[in-house]
Amino acid sequence: MIRAVLVDDEAPARARLRALLAEIGDVDVVGEAGDAQAGRAVVSAAAPDVLFLDIEMPAERGTDFAASLPEPRPFIVFATAYERFAVDAFQYDAADYLLKPINRQRLAATLDRLRRKLRARRDDAREIEAATRAQAHLLPRRLPVVAGYGLGARTLAARGVGGDFFDAVLVDGHLAFVVGDVAGKGMAAGLIASSVHARWQSAMQRAAEGARDMMTALNRDVAATTEGSRYATLVHGMLDPSTGDLQYVNAGHPSALVVPATGGWTSGLAATAPAVGLLDVAEFAGGTCRLAAGDTLVVVSDGVTEALDADGQELPLGTLAALAGGGAAAAQDVADAIVAAVQAHRGADQAQDDVTVFVLRRHA
Repeated sequence: MIRAVLVDDEAPARARLRALLAEIGDVDVVGEAGDAQAGRAVVSAAAPDVLFLDIEMPAERGTDFAASLPEPRPFIVFATAYERFAVDAFQYDAADYLLKPINRQRLAATLDRLRRKLRARRDDAREIEAATRAQAHLLPRRLPVVAGYGLGARTLAARGVGGDFFDAVLVDGHLAFVVGDVAGKGMAAGLIASSVHARWQSAMQRAAEGARDMMTALNRDVAATTEGSRYATLVHGMLDPSTGDLQYVNAGHPSALVVPATGGWTSGLAATAPAVGLLDVAEFAGGTCRLAAGDTLVVVSDGVTEALDADGQELPLGTLAALAGGGAAAAQDVADAIVAAVQAHRGADQAQDDVTVFVLRRHA
């Protein structure tokens, strides 16, 4: 059954469309409304497959109403008594439009197109679900246990399959970690992210290779396979737990924050090299820093630093520092709190970008 909602300020028009849909037989009208405000509530509650929407309505036009709906949206079929408004429908990515008075033959053809679109959408959803499960298996189920340190991480994909990833492993008594972000979202970004992640994991088995050499080799591999069409920003770090000394390469990634127990923050891990895969020849410079007792290192993807609220304002870095400071909360709790802060800041627009947070805290 196709679940449908009808939004039209003319009750007779809704009644005619409802009757025609009942004749066709495989459409369940799960809600109706006479204006955009009521329609918004009905769509939110009913989650229909398709929205039959009048263009000319009082207070708010149907096209404006459609543009305001958050993703994922139902397929939208505009209805109008004026053919000149039909062009407007396709500016808003409409599945189809119907001229009033709606006739059965035209409606049946529209429903045939909708059935094909719904089958394709459901096939895509199944593929994304399978890819999401596969990608989740690449992420570490548990982070390493390092005496004197706490680790936490969280990733949240905007579209099920994400372009972000993180990992952490123990290598000859050192802690190696990575946070990466492939340009773009969705399936294509997820495939590249899985590839870059797998190459990083393979490189970690060659413990004798330094961070700069490893990153240079990783860049060559990614550039050769993507031909510059895709690239990844990432932070790769190697920590000596006994001293707190950290060697790192920041390949075009947002600067990490080092938050001392006393509060405030410093941008301790600024970019040292271009993004991985962006240039086919690159020397990857690195940097060093030392985590003192009580310091917390916070590495995030740009889905955190560029999260926007309804007014287009980014999440302040001070929010991250406040959540990470003090040293009382566990590292995993800090990572979860930062993701929750991003979600609260973004409000209704939760599909802006993938979000990843990695937290490394040296206990006092």
